[in-house]
Amino acid sequence: MTQPTTGDPVSLTNVVVVSRVTSKKGGSVWVQDQGGGQYSGIHVFCNYGGTSPNCTMTQAQFDALTIGAVVNLTGKFNSFLLTTAPVGAQPQLEIESPTITTTGATMAPVAVDVAADVVAKGNFMPGTSDPYKGAYVHVTGTFPVSSVTAPEFSATCTSSMGTAGTTFSGFEVAGGAQTLAVGLGFYSTLTYCIPQCGYPCANQVTNQSFTSVSGVVEADYNKNGMVYLRISPVTDADLPHP
Repeated sequence: MTQPTTGDPVSLTNVVVVSRVTSKKGGSVWVQDQGGGQYSGIHVFCNYGGTSPNCTMTQAQFDALTIGAVVNLTGKFNSFLLTTAPVGAQPQLEIESPTITTTGATMAPVAVDVAADVVAKGNFMPGTSDPYKGAYVHVTGTFPVSSVTAPEFSATCTSSMGTAGTTFSGFEVAGGAQTLAVGLGFYSTLTYCIPQCGYPCANQVTNQSFTSVSGVVEADYNKNGMVYLRISPVTDADLPHP
């Protein structure tokens, strides 16, 4: 609620790992207070293999962080927004250069109930969605897939086989007069996918109708100038359907 200054040291105690994703260049985890809720969650980023590494942790150490692990961490606060971001884009609040220590305890992350309009695609500006950015939420209702080619998730791509085209990193669902932008960024723990650009996709998102949607809320944008609010499921259980 009261942000530190960029670069300020931050220490969090007994927080719960909600989600994790890694690559050769960097690793990310999202942690939140036990019990979740408003202003409870934040992104933790480690640049261990990219340009100007600023983190002593390794990809193997990040991969070992399991969902539900209770951890202590230190790092530096950052309000991050690229200079090339479109007008209206919101900065991502994160902790950089982390040192994360597991306590040995585990606890299921809590996804708190929110109304669909609070985390709707267009509710990206400061306001009612702010308390839930970075937090794990649960939206009840019936949400049929309305678009697997949502423009906010589109990007050009070239596969390892040389196939060029467009890839989509998420999709849209519509329910209760609201549209939710559902991201598929947690590929380390989520199998749902959209086949594009020659990449394999074993658990394809098609015309399912989900009975609820859970995930981590973040403000996002793309290179085409679109800004939107994204909710990213952590596991397949976050997208239940009959």
